[in-house]
Amino acid sequence: MIKELHISNLAVIEDTLLCFESSYLALVGETGAGKSLVVDSLGLIKGDKSDFSLVRDPSLKASVTASFSLSPDFIKKHNEIKDYVDENGDLIAKRVLYPDHSNRSFLNDEPVTLGHYREAISHLIDIHSQGANSSLLDESRHLFYLDQYGYQDEKNALNDYQISYQKLLQAKKELADLLDSHKELDRDYLDFQIKEIEKYDLKENEIEDLNAEFESLKGYQAVKTRYDEYLEAASLPEGTITDLIETLETKLDHFSDTSLSQEASVAREKCQDLINSLASFKDSFEALDSNPQRLDEINQRLFDLKGLQRKYGKSTNDILEKLKDYKEKVSQLDSFETLKNEKEKQVKACLAEANQKAQVLSDLRKKTGPLLEKAISSQMGDLGLNKNGFKVSFEKTELNENGFDKVTFLVGLNAGLGYQPLAKAASGGENSRLMLALKTVLNSLDPYDLLVFDEIDTGVSGRIASLVAKKISSLSSSSQILVISHLPQVVASSFNQLLITKTTKDQKTFTTARPLNALESVREVAKMISGDQVTDSALTQAQELIKEYRKK
Repeated sequence: MIKELHISNLAVIEDTLLCFESSYLALVGETGAGKSLVVDSLGLIKGDKSDFSLVRDPSLKASVTASFSLSPDFIKKHNEIKDYVDENGDLIAKRVLYPDHSNRSFLNDEPVTLGHYREAISHLIDIHSQGANSSLLDESRHLFYLDQYGYQDEKNALNDYQISYQKLLQAKKELADLLDSHKELDRDYLDFQIKEIEKYDLKENEIEDLNAEFESLKGYQAVKTRYDEYLEAASLPEGTITDLIETLETKLDHFSDTSLSQEASVAREKCQDLINSLASFKDSFEALDSNPQRLDEINQRLFDLKGLQRKYGKSTNDILEKLKDYKEKVSQLDSFETLKNEKEKQVKACLAEANQKAQVLSDLRKKTGPLLEKAISSQMGDLGLNKNGFKVSFEKTELNENGFDKVTFLVGLNAGLGYQPLAKAASGGENSRLMLALKTVLNSLDPYDLLVFDEIDTGVSGRIASLVAKKISSLSSSSQILVISHLPQVVASSFNQLLITKTTKDQKTFTTARPLNALESVREVAKMISGDQVTDSALTQAQELIKEYRKK
């Protein structure tokens, strides 16, 4: 239940704290005092769109803060809130409107996005006012309410069906993925690509090796010219420079038995090293010169492979990986038809299973329908409406996560005039009573923490007013109730009352709230009975009225 509501800088409210002391409270006070502003503030707490026109002083921030104490059962049933409440089940919800027209939302002082905020507190507050678009009018929710009203076997059947439905969705997805992965595969085109790559007999790392070899050979002509110059310089009348060095090496042998033998030996080794180096240099050039057309061959091969590189990848590995991929796709095509047939059979089997379980679920729902009709019709009768005025209509649709039933609530407010969808039939004072009848039954299935009724009893009087008061009071057994009402019966049935008053000081208007004591409560009810001039008779009637509801 909500314990406190703190409103700051909102319309006629400068700064007010409302304390909620029981499970059924009434807001009382003069028209225009600010009672509906309290409802607007609760709307902000509920996640309604920020209305900056309500900000009292636009240069300052406005805020609304609500403190809740939630039961363990409520928290367990609503996982969306459990991550935000503290260990005692307490929750502080806060909305702040800033002068720059931005707004922020907080749960237990933790900033959250408005979307997360709305999701977390989605079942804390339900506000119903005259002409409001109640969630009960949303036909997409009617099936949910019917299932909630059903017995456990219906809930089990729904769970069983949803497991089968998820299997069906998975099977359909696998088939769709298979078809999608093969929709662009053309065997002729794949064969063409494979042949185009294979005709070049591409070797591993060939492009990279050819480029490296090309770089080493592309200076061949310059090397040959310099080698020719070397040969010319190394040619002597006595022979080549190598012949001369070999002669020198032989002559140095003659010093082996002299005192210069060591020096001669070192010189001889240097001659031999030089001979070997010149021989190696000659061999290297001859190897280079043995295939003077190699540069052209490499150039032509690289030119031929450019076409593959443009289509299939820059590197040898890229092209060979493409070849491998195309061959795998051809292999897949070979087994595609077999796999497709298997997936189609799987979808067909899952569809049959889901349809069978949807039928079981539908049969159970059609047993629940009359029970819900009877319960709500009875509540309608209690409120002076047609006691057979509620029907549950079934229509078969395509399979979805809830089966193949579309459920619509129909209402006949006047006997003999037929039934209409709830959204069309509800209007005026009858709408208020109709919504109250529905809430009496449906709220008990999944109770909101706080139900707010804002002047839904307009146009109601006499015996019907008493029925409305009793019905609202009965809802306090499953949800905390806050009402704004001009009916003495409704206010008298509440457990506590908060007086909303408006005062003017220094040409500024202020609204405040305070709880009423027992004597003040009697006087407020009396004012509703007789007007501003409270008579002894009205006081007596008010006392009797409050006493009557206290007994009940």
